[in-house]
Amino acid sequence: MESTFFYLIEPLNGDTRSYVTNDGLIVGANLEDHKSTQRLAKVVGLPRSGAELELGDTIVVHHNTFREYYDMKGALKKSANFVEDNLYFVEKERIYMYVRNGQESVFGDYAFVRPIEREQEGFQYSTRAEKELVGEVALVNDRYSEQEQVFEGDIITFGKDSEYEFKINGERFYRVPTKNIVAVL
Repeated sequence: MESTFFYLIEPLNGDTRSYVTNDGLIVGANLEDHKSTQRLAKVVGLPRSGAELELGDTIVVHHNTFREYYDMKGALKKSANFVEDNLYFVEKERIYMYVRNGQESVFGDYAFVRPIEREQEGFQYSTRAEKELVGEVALVNDRYSEQEQVFEGDIITFGKDSEYEFKINGERFYRVPTKNIVAVL
């Protein structure tokens, strides 16, 4: 099967939901919680033109790509991206990262930012454990990095409500559009 504009993908390990943590703990096994939705996929088909990924790449996709839901009558429905069997399509705007030959790379104009712990000095009114809108760049698009001089390891600040939380290999990151990076601190 060949797609005109979309990547064809399969959920990694064939499961559309992610119930089990690395420690074997069952978490969030309900359909309503987007955090229990599988976000890892394997590329099995490329668009006819402009393919930046390769067959077999592992990708991180938007949480609704595989998400099942109940319609108004209570019937279980597949994702709008469902094609057949275990095959789905995904728009390139909903792909955030890919892994090829063990190397993680950002797909699109995003940076993955690691939250920074807040230093606790004396009495503070905030109950937040992390600095707000500040983080360390863990992974950034190469084109953006060269153009704007933002590199992995830089401490940055980013615009409010521009971060989107991801857990990758048990570690928490924010996916931040590069256009929302305000400054390197």
